[in-house]
Amino acid sequence: MTAGLAAGIAAVTVPVVLAVSLWGHARRPGVLVAAVRAHGTVPGPLVRPVAALAVAAEAVTGAGAAAGLLLGLDDLLRACLALAAVLLGAYALYGTHVARTRPHAVPCGCAGDASTPMTGWVAVRAGALAVLALAGAVWGPPASRPPAESLIVVAMGLVWAVLLWSLPPAMAQERERSPAG
Repeated sequence: MTAGLAAGIAAVTVPVVLAVSLWGHARRPGVLVAAVRAHGTVPGPLVRPVAALAVAAEAVTGAGAAAGLLLGLDDLLRACLALAAVLLGAYALYGTHVARTRPHAVPCGCAGDASTPMTGWVAVRAGALAVLALAGAVWGPPASRPPAESLIVVAMGLVWAVLLWSLPPAMAQERERSPAG
């Protein structure tokens, strides 16, 4: 995969995933607060502000990256993808910590989802998105592409978004069906 292709895919995938996450949090605002409380990593009085800050950070980085992409503002796109890389990298580290230190399954709370447990797959998804966002921030999509190539990049970005978004719930369902699970 060329750098320009990876950057183009990132420019589509990252804002789409952050928009889906924001939509889920808006539909079920209390789920993230309950999940963070169940994670046991944040002192009680700070749970609600930390959850609100996470949602706000997703909203700002996702909207900024989408605006940069749609309006052709390369500097805005790259800056927001860099911020998203930091945010998603922090999520990956946080997810790893919670998955390793909780004696029982706790909900992820990602996008208002109370049914997907916080597992290593949540951390893998966040890490993959962080790497993708970093690629987009470093290389940025090429200034111009032929329309057919742009269509392919958008399609690939959407496919990556769906695959990465579906990974943790799919793996949780697989674990439940597995005889060893």
